[in-house]
Amino acid sequence: MNMEEEKLKEESTDIIEKDEQTQEIEDTSGDKLRTYPFGDPTKVDVDIREDKMSVFQYMRDYDRGRLIIDPAYQRNFVWTPSQMSRFVESILLGFPLPPFYVNQTVENKLVIIDGLQRTTTLHRFVNDEFALKELKTLPDINGKKFSELPESYQSKIQSKKIQLYILKPSTPIEVVYELFDRINTGGTKLESQEVRNGIFLGKATELLAELAAQDYFRKAIDNGVSPKRMKDREMVLRYIAFKIFDYERDYAGELGEFLENAMKKINKMGEEEIEILKQDFKRVMKLTYDFFENRNFRFPILDKEGNITSRGFINTSLFESVSCFFSINTDEFLHIHKEQIIQNFKELITHKDYLDATRTSTGSKSKVITRFKLAQEILGNISTQS
Repeated sequence: MNMEEEKLKEESTDIIEKDEQTQEIEDTSGDKLRTYPFGDPTKVDVDIREDKMSVFQYMRDYDRGRLIIDPAYQRNFVWTPSQMSRFVESILLGFPLPPFYVNQTVENKLVIIDGLQRTTTLHRFVNDEFALKELKTLPDINGKKFSELPESYQSKIQSKKIQLYILKPSTPIEVVYELFDRINTGGTKLESQEVRNGIFLGKATELLAELAAQDYFRKAIDNGVSPKRMKDREMVLRYIAFKIFDYERDYAGELGEFLENAMKKINKMGEEEIEILKQDFKRVMKLTYDFFENRNFRFPILDKEGNITSRGFINTSLFESVSCFFSINTDEFLHIHKEQIIQNFKELITHKDYLDATRTSTGSKSKVITRFKLAQEILGNISTQS
C-alpha cells in the first residue's frame, strides 16, 4: 500500500469514527436487515430479468426521470475525479463493466440498488461536468471533457452496453431483501431502513424524509440520532406505525414486518390523511420537548450511588411509548397537569417493568404491550393532583 492509499485509509477511518461518535441512539429491538427462510428455492418465484442497454439509452432514461438514481437509501456519491476518470477510461479500453442492479416499481421506474457511483459518473461525464485526469493508459485525453473527445471516443462511450439485472414488481419481498443483503458495495451493508426506503418508494419515503428533517424533530431529540444511516427516519416510522396500527391487535412480534406494513399503508393514503400525520407528529414533538427539554426520550446514566452522571442516549422504545401518550391526550389535559406529568415521567423511567420492556428484547409483543400500557398508566396518573 503506497503513501497515498495509506492517507486515504486513515481519512476514511477518521470519518467513520467521528460519525459513530454522533450516534446516540439506543435501540435494542434487534431490527436488523430482515432475512427470510426460502424453503425449496425451486418453488420461489424469483422474477429477476436480465437486460442490456447502451449508455445512450441508460442516460436517456435518467434524463426522462425513469431511472431513480439517488433515492435516500443510497450512500452519498464518493468517487474522486481520478476514480471517475479511470472508469471512463475502462469503457474506452473496452473492459467489461460489472452489472447494474435495479428494482422496478409498479410505475415502471427503475430504482438503483447497485451502480450509483458508475451511473452518476456516466451522467456527469456525458454532460461535461468534469474533465478526465490522471489517466496513464490514455494520457492524450487528460484534461478533456466528453464534448472535446474525438467523435470515435464519444461514440464508443455512448454505444457501450450496460448489463442490467431488473427485479420486477412481482419479485417476492424476501428475494429483494436477500439481494440487498448480498450486494455489498464498498464493504458497507445497507441498514434495514435504507432497504425499506428502496423497496417502498413513494409517499412513505417522502413523508419520512420530510419529518426527519424538521427542526422541531431535531430539537425534540437534541440531534441525538444521526441521519447518516436513516436511523432518524426509522424512528419517525416507528412512531407512525404505532400511531396508525393498533399495537395489541396488529403487532405480531416482528418489528421489520410491522414497519414494512406501515410504509405500504402510507403509500396508499390520501393527502388529507398524510397531512393529519404530519400535524400530529409536529404537535407531539413540540409538546414532549416543552415538557422534558434535553432529557426528552432518554434514560439518565447513574453512578453506583444513584447520582445522574449524564442524560443518556435516545431510546427508541421510550420514544414510541411516551410520544403515544402525548398523541392521544388533549392539549388542555397535558397543560393542566404538566408538573404532575413531569414528575410521573421520572417514576416511569425508573419503573422496573418499564425498564425491562424498553431495554431488552423490545421487539417482542409482550414487551410492546407492557411499555405502552405503563406509559399511559404512569404518565396519566393524576390522582395525587389537588
